[in-house]
Amino acid sequence: MRIARSVAAALVCVLAAATGHHAAGGPLPAVAVLSVFAGSAAVAWLLSSRRVTPSQLLGLLVLCQVVVHLGASDGTMVMGGAMVAAHVAATAVSVLALSRGEALVWRLAERLVLRAVPVLGAADVVPPVRRVRTVARTRSRHDVRLTHSRVLRGPPVSPA
Repeated sequence: MRIARSVAAALVCVLAAATGHHAAGGPLPAVAVLSVFAGSAAVAWLLSSRRVTPSQLLGLLVLCQVVVHLGASDGTMVMGGAMVAAHVAATAVSVLALSRGEALVWRLAERLVLRAVPVLGAADVVPPVRRVRTVARTRSRHDVRLTHSRVLRGPPVSPA
């Protein structure tokens, strides 16, 4: 589940950042987007063993926005109002999607575990299945099965 959580978080983060950057008119090289996705997935995997608070998530997503902006632009941190607004909107969408999605996944997992516990406990109530003994048959004198066969193996007999 850690891999699924980390890939989903990295995908939301990078897609929102790239969409915001592209919507504001900035260039979007594929190498930069893929490298930011790989880095985001690695960081998300490290953090996926515990629940992340919305404030921690906001800080991580702002960092992702900055990295996407710097990776996709010429290296200057100067941006116009449209670029700032696009990155802020992308961060807000990412925080909402990830925090609500995270809460939904945890709630679903808790409910599934609570439903599975009575089923697992019911397994102890069922009595074990008894083994049925099989009776070994003895061969009778009038058995019709083949008891001997003549083996004709080897080269054909030829008159010498």
